[in-house]
Amino acid sequence: MKGIGSILLLLITAYSPLSAQYYFTGEVKDLHGDKLQRVAIIVQSTGLIYQTGRYGDFEIISKKNDDSLTFAYNGYEQYTTAIKSTDFLKVTLKRLIPPSAPHRPRVSSLISWRNCDPYPEHAGDKSFGVVENPFLESQTPMAFTGNPNGISFCNVRRFLDMGTTVPAEAVKIEEMIGYFNFFYEEPLPAELFHCSSELVSCPWNKSHRLLFVNVSAKRGDMRQMPPTHLIFTIDASGSMDMPNKLPLIKAGMRLLVRNLRDIDTVSFVQYGANMSVLAGIPGSKKGDIIRAIEELHADGESPGDAALQLAYRIAHQQYIRNGINRVILITDGDICADKTAADNLQQLVEEESEGGVGLSCIGVGMKDSDNVELPALAKGGKGSFECIEDVRGGEKVLLKEFNENLLCVADSVSISAGFDSTLVGSYRLIGYDNRRDLLADTALRLEGSTISSAHAMTALFELVPRKDSIAIENIAKIKIDYRLPGKKAVRTFTYDCPNSPVPFGRADVQLRKAACIALFGMKLKYSDYSGGTSWQDLERMTRKTFEGNNYIDKEYINLVIKARGIYERKK
Repeated sequence: MKGIGSILLLLITAYSPLSAQYYFTGEVKDLHGDKLQRVAIIVQSTGLIYQTGRYGDFEIISKKNDDSLTFAYNGYEQYTTAIKSTDFLKVTLKRLIPPSAPHRPRVSSLISWRNCDPYPEHAGDKSFGVVENPFLESQTPMAFTGNPNGISFCNVRRFLDMGTTVPAEAVKIEEMIGYFNFFYEEPLPAELFHCSSELVSCPWNKSHRLLFVNVSAKRGDMRQMPPTHLIFTIDASGSMDMPNKLPLIKAGMRLLVRNLRDIDTVSFVQYGANMSVLAGIPGSKKGDIIRAIEELHADGESPGDAALQLAYRIAHQQYIRNGINRVILITDGDICADKTAADNLQQLVEEESEGGVGLSCIGVGMKDSDNVELPALAKGGKGSFECIEDVRGGEKVLLKEFNENLLCVADSVSISAGFDSTLVGSYRLIGYDNRRDLLADTALRLEGSTISSAHAMTALFELVPRKDSIAIENIAKIKIDYRLPGKKAVRTFTYDCPNSPVPFGRADVQLRKAACIALFGMKLKYSDYSGGTSWQDLERMTRKTFEGNNYIDKEYINLVIKARGIYERKK
């Protein structure tokens, strides 16, 4: 019997770790006792990355009873400690000593050169205008950031809708391309990035070529996350017609859409001059979701309380059992006309949260202290209240409402390209331009960017060929330098761009659209690099490339036609 008992004990001991589930819990504060949200937590045994919640708390599921955790937060010292599932870990992070040097402005790209100035024509000009990146010798390296946002296109559209030309500093071609970039390619399971490229003839200079480089980052791990239904209740009243309001939301939504799974669902309630509903769009229909976002137009009054009540009705109609059901209210101010309506709405929100439908509130064009109603509603809905000031902040806040673990897959990301000097005489990076006054600052350094889950971008180079040689396999090497979240070591991912030129008309349609957008940006800023292409040529090229059979294509074609009328009249 003693032997049998030993065998049973052995079996139980061997089996338990496979079926047991443990929880590591705790909170993170600073020395003043303020709770720190979005602190990166790296589990040492698995390398998985988590983040603290809005109130500095965390709960991590583990198959182990004990482990070590590393806490990393921008501006604070990194901290590593052991933890057991029986503990409630209280972590206090210490601030790093700030550098004594003054803050320097950030640049989008940086050229490394010796004994030469790539901008000689601007040497005596001290103004603050934007200078386009010039052609460089093939052996002159250039690095650029890896996370352009899409707000520039919203600004361009706003100026053209007002019937005016667009200031050159408002035209950022890399952001315009990014606004339309749906060219996501899934990295291999063991890789953080995926790269691809295509070499095509240049439509505005027949003797040149264009090299498109697509970079995609891996998706965050959402295997344990249940299906989600997000009901976006968006204020589209007249007051939202400002660059830091509705356009900012449109640009910030794209990253969230790219991360949606087929099992997720999105609904929209728009309120303003009219109240409209688009319910139950599956995550697989990303084009339909983007179209719904693009169709938002600011006008009229703001019946926010009625829209929120409608959103809850949709939440019940499309309710996902055993899933996440959340209403996300986006507005620039209070939504109730009087205290009675506010009290009734508060009661509704609290009742709905108890029934399984949460509420988060996002403020635009305001500060946290500007509003009392929205934080109270969010608290009653067991959600969060945050304000958005720029596109990157908008991307993070919106993505966090879906899944906090998607916010950062790589940090300090910068990209550089090296070209084969036998094949390429010179090249220039299109977009990523800098202010003229920054070019003389030799102490300026390129700061890498933070990359979120399912990030995708397209970089565009214009090349001056030296000669063709099919014997040379690759025309360029792309290098991506990055750090894993919370880590100091710099890692590198490389990709060789094949030397396989094709005619422009045979290139992938998404890349041909990117070339059209780049040329559009150059025309808007009166670029010397547009090769003498007329507005008529651009419109013809746009109509041929953008099929016009969907809302986004039609809107873009109409915008190019509108720009042509404005710029040709001024000329």
